Amino acid sequence: MKEFLMSLLINLKRSILSPIFWGCVCLCTAMMIFFVNDAYMFTYYNAPGLYYFLERVDKSGSIYLLMMIAVFPSVMLFYEDWTSGRFKFVIPRLGCGKYSFAVSIATGLTAAVVMILSYIVFSLFILIKYPAVPDLDVNALQADSYGFPNSGLLYTGHVFGCYLLYFLTRGAMAAFFAVVAVFQSMLITNKHLTAISPLLIYIIYFCFNISNILPSVLDPFVLFRNGLKLYLLFGGTQGDVIYSPIAGFYPMFFCTAFTIVLSLVEVNILRRKMNKCI
Repeated sequence: MKEFLMSLLINLKRSILSPIFWGCVCLCTAMMIFFVNDAYMFTYYNAPGLYYFLERVDKSGSIYLLMMIAVFPSVMLFYEDWTSGRFKFVIPRLGCGKYSFAVSIATGLTAAVVMILSYIVFSLFILIKYPAVPDLDVNALQADSYGFPNSGLLYTGHVFGCYLLYFLTRGAMAAFFAVVAVFQSMLITNKHLTAISPLLIYIIYFCFNISNILPSVLDPFVLFRNGLKLYLLFGGTQGDVIYSPIAGFYPMFFCTAFTIVLSLVEVNILRRKMNKCI
């Protein structure tokens, strides 16, 4: 366990201390600001709250482009290890299983940190001019923020919890794509394919209408993009305060379970690649 944790920390350090990590944070933040610039400069309606601008980022249709940027610093971990031959020195100490888990978890955590930091910096920019929650009565606020994930927390006094849960869910989404990307990298170790794999997965997902095949509890679009549908899926009603702890935390539970399952599959793939390489 000690060796596993050490390998995990080393992989995280390699990613987070790299210039490309901070470059991607800056690029994601700049793109978010660009997507809402017109609203930020010219919106005077009710002095809209932070949730309004977070929704604007989502509705810009650019979330998967942001994901591709956010996962880039982390998905190169395995590619660099494989092409440099570094894995040959690590695996004898850790074994394929621990090494695969370390790479997968470090990849997911790094992508999540990029996305969460980007949203935090973006939010600070918005809060320079607009409030976290506008000064509206409960009914008006409920109508104004309807559809925003876990918006019930906004008008029950848990503003920080609402935005924290939103950021963590977006981080979980980035982790999800990053783990899928490193899985693809283990199958086909190609730098350019790995870099665009999050966007490629998105295109394939909708071209083949996979959302019509998967149940809602396994559909990434529902888990990460449609908080209201997920809330209703877990028994919520539109007449209640729109917040459900199960619906709120389920995307993160899903990502954790998905990472573990995919890491187990990666162990076998890595063993086969090693046998061919050695």
